[in-house]
Amino acid sequence: MDEKRPLGAPGSSSVPPTPTRMSSSAQLLDMGTSAGAAGASAATAAATVLASLPATLGAALGPLRSFRPPRMYVRSAQYVAATFVLLLLIVGGIARHSRPKVEAPSYAALNDAIYSAHAQKAFTPLVPISDADVPVEVLQARRRPKAALISLVRNSELEGIEQSMRHLEARFNKKYNYPWIFFNDEPFNDEFKARTQNLTSAECFYATVPKAHWSLPDWIDESRFISSLEYLGAIGVGKGWMISYRHMCRWNSGFFYKHPILDDYDWYWRVEPDVHFFCDIEYDPFTFMEENNLKYGFNMNILDDARSFPSMWRQTQEFMTEYPELIHPDADLSWIIDHRNDEEYNNCQFFSNFEIGSLDFFRSKTYNTYFDFIDRKGGFYYERFGDAPLHTLAVVLFLSKTETHFFRDIGYQHDINKQCPCKMFDKCSCEPTDLDENFYKLVPMESPQRKPDDSCIRLWLGGEWLERDEQGKYVKSGYEF
Repeated sequence: MDEKRPLGAPGSSSVPPTPTRMSSSAQLLDMGTSAGAAGASAATAAATVLASLPATLGAALGPLRSFRPPRMYVRSAQYVAATFVLLLLIVGGIARHSRPKVEAPSYAALNDAIYSAHAQKAFTPLVPISDADVPVEVLQARRRPKAALISLVRNSELEGIEQSMRHLEARFNKKYNYPWIFFNDEPFNDEFKARTQNLTSAECFYATVPKAHWSLPDWIDESRFISSLEYLGAIGVGKGWMISYRHMCRWNSGFFYKHPILDDYDWYWRVEPDVHFFCDIEYDPFTFMEENNLKYGFNMNILDDARSFPSMWRQTQEFMTEYPELIHPDADLSWIIDHRNDEEYNNCQFFSNFEIGSLDFFRSKTYNTYFDFIDRKGGFYYERFGDAPLHTLAVVLFLSKTETHFFRDIGYQHDINKQCPCKMFDKCSCEPTDLDENFYKLVPMESPQRKPDDSCIRLWLGGEWLERDEQGKYVKSGYEF
């Protein structure tokens, strides 16, 4: 679920184009990215059935040849009988040859996960040790992780990234001096480079995304893709009509970590334009993650519009069935599964426009096997897959929860979503927010998706954070964390 504005959208506008009138077949477009394969299989079965119709119908209508009713009834009776048999054979043939429903794998990692998060002991994130009293020269002289602050940004978003840099430099990087790396699908201009370099004493690097990583793959059916743009735009899915947004989500999902400019780095902190950092960060998150064997850090855990990725969970189940050996033995799926809804994905996801992570995790064979599997299904273009749900499912499947960290102490805002810690009044310039503050802000009223009983972050924490009193109120307030 990436909320970043798209790059390089030809003729892009904040107002969606008026969708053209769609045919009935386009309106019934199957948004599941596996439907093409299933449809092809069904079509082959139907063709086989149709080829055998002459003989079948001859046998079925044979008794009619010895029957001699009045001439006026013969032809109509034959038509009715033939039509009835034809329909039975086609429907039966398609039903027999249709792809069976993919069942969840039976291995222990998933079986152990199908229980309520209410039954678990609450997960307690680690607490960083403050560097507030350590002189800046000492901090910068320490051995530091190979890390960078990275941003995918357009030349036209210069003022937005300047705001983000001013906040993060003042709150954190003026003491630690990590380099900035900027990515764009077209070259940065001189003004962008000069103004960003004026905001930091750290090194700045500028990289262009390869064309192959920012274009339609050759296996995508363009007509189906265009129908998807029209359909998602018509029903109001956010950025559903924007081509460049699809490229951006795909790049953030499976290509950012492959750029050669990151080859010498082990860690990244993703920074979007137009974001705010409200609190002094008096420790090094990169060192904290490295020393504690953490692989992924997030700041918000919320819902997004599930109409943009309806088939991602089914495809992920297919992946788990095909590659059970890649699932982490301590994977905890309990907090992402809706136990009231046939064990479906509840659509909770880490808000990926803020993430601090291990590049080695994303470079791993396990992650790339998963990304390639999902990517080849076409969901970034036939639907509107985001990097947020894909990163979330990958983190859940391939890491233990003890390798994931909730940065509640970093005050942050992206658009309407805001998170401000409750126990750092003297270190922050924001009003404390409830733990549940951002739960479903991004889900439009017209989306029919089912909301979990508990907020995503409470489900992730589990245990006592899910307990309620007799009036149905949480025992632990969201302001206690």
